[in-house]
Amino acid sequence: VLRKHQNDNISLVFGCGGDRDYKKRPLMAKIASDYCKKIYVTDDNPRNEKPEKIRNEILEKISNKNCFNIGNRAKAIKTAIQNADPNEIILVAGKGHETEQIYKNKTFKISDKKIINNSKIKKISNKSKNFDQNKNIFKEIHSNIGVKNFHGLAIDSRVVKKDNLFLTIRGKNNDGASFISQALKRGAKSILSSKKIKRNKNKIIKVNNEIKFLNNFASKKRDNTNAKIIAITGSAGKTSLKNLLKYLLKSFGKTFSSPKSYNNHFGVPLSLSNLSIDHEYGVFEVGMSKAGEINKLSKLIRPHIAIITNIGEAHIENFKNLKGIADAKSEIMNNIEKGGVIILNRDDKFFKYLEKKAKVKKIKIVSFGLSKKADIHPIRNNTINKKNLLIRINHEILKINFKYANIYNVLSSIALLKVLKLNTKKIIKFFKNFEPSDGRGRVHKIKRYNRHFKLIDESYNANPLSVKTAINNFKSIKKINLKKYLLLGDMLELGKKSEKLHYDLSKVINNSDIDKVFIKGNKTLLTYKNLNKEKRGNIFQHEEDVDFTLNNIIANNDYLMIKGSNATGLNNFSKKLIKGS
Repeated sequence: VLRKHQNDNISLVFGCGGDRDYKKRPLMAKIASDYCKKIYVTDDNPRNEKPEKIRNEILEKISNKNCFNIGNRAKAIKTAIQNADPNEIILVAGKGHETEQIYKNKTFKISDKKIINNSKIKKISNKSKNFDQNKNIFKEIHSNIGVKNFHGLAIDSRVVKKDNLFLTIRGKNNDGASFISQALKRGAKSILSSKKIKRNKNKIIKVNNEIKFLNNFASKKRDNTNAKIIAITGSAGKTSLKNLLKYLLKSFGKTFSSPKSYNNHFGVPLSLSNLSIDHEYGVFEVGMSKAGEINKLSKLIRPHIAIITNIGEAHIENFKNLKGIADAKSEIMNNIEKGGVIILNRDDKFFKYLEKKAKVKKIKIVSFGLSKKADIHPIRNNTINKKNLLIRINHEILKINFKYANIYNVLSSIALLKVLKLNTKKIIKFFKNFEPSDGRGRVHKIKRYNRHFKLIDESYNANPLSVKTAINNFKSIKKINLKKYLLLGDMLELGKKSEKLHYDLSKVINNSDIDKVFIKGNKTLLTYKNLNKEKRGNIFQHEEDVDFTLNNIIANNDYLMIKGSNATGLNNFSKKLIKGS
């Protein structure tokens, strides 16, 4: 039973009988110590042995610090219930259906069931529980015990919520201390700062280091959550998959996910800090630009399940080769909880490499992909162009209504549901209505130039893998009485390999059914020069150039896809196009 629930928050109330049961004690103690967060050692049927001696023999073999020696069985059960956390499972083991307890010549009437049914369970609102948990964590890491009820932490004054604690962290461009008044106007409970603040002194709580406080608070919050924690990393598709999983898991329980692209040394601890006590699932994105970062961030997250979407050239300027990126992404395996799972892309060229690493660490592997060797895969590849998608999940076949373009995100999300042992039939129609987030593949109907056309907004960011994926998804749209246009911006942070990777992109586009490609940026000039002549559109310098050209070329029902790194400005142009400005 304990092995089945090994990733849950388990409390165990148990004892061991006297005389004939003495051989079981060391084994039972070891199992309890391995699988339980709290242990209450009590009496079973001591018979002719001293009950204290039996309990001490068990306690000697238990390494768990949260272990309590309570001989009175009724008291042990009641204490376990009173000390229980939200969503905790209490396993009362030993007597079961028995209604008697034997101490030498004395027999007492006792029923575990009646003790449990008669226990008074105090119900506290989740809001109060969150306040209490936040205050308790605060007291553990700060000497100021007078802090009032608060909801989580914030480091951006623009998104402060009522009763947040605002940390005055200095970023690359701004110092949080300059935005204290804005944070208070938005309802911040208090300001945590290492700086000398003259105004609003009654609202200021002094800390030695804001970032250290943030990380300590996040670590304690992770220690105290009962949620199933999922961490996602990879070179492309992290945020899209995270958003998909957030909405998908809401069908099964209260779910929290890191907002926006909060995946760095600020975003990850901030996201963890805002977990609520009643969350059943937590989905976190983990990014990196160099080796060691994912290891550090995943130490905070300590996921039960991790997903590596793919390995590509993102941030390759900081690595010798793709293997270096694969090594950096695999760091997430260092901190998966005992008994956890890694979900891997079976089609990725580094699958075998990552699989080998997982096996060395004795982490269970579940794979997804178009390959029939994957644990979760489509029965036929051509089904991705149809409204219904047939997916094989080991020996089971799932038929889902399909609209969402990224097949890999669909497959990896179903892999997660299987790992969590959730009912996949519940989400048969989910993918039909799900739309990607802004800037990551959402399709918008645009009315402009007195015409109606569709915009595929892929403008949030770009690296070689994400651009290739976007173009492949673009291919899946059937070309009936319409044309396809691509507005492409530079891919940044590629280092010495930038020229080659931009050149390679021209081959991908030449093999696609895209009619015309327009570019904005210096690096994409190399892509443009190597395109087939009939695919070359205009080279844009300014936003007004885009409007001038599209006005003369785009027709009703055509498609325009915009893809480029954020710094190219295409994301802002895409937003204007969507708003109609």
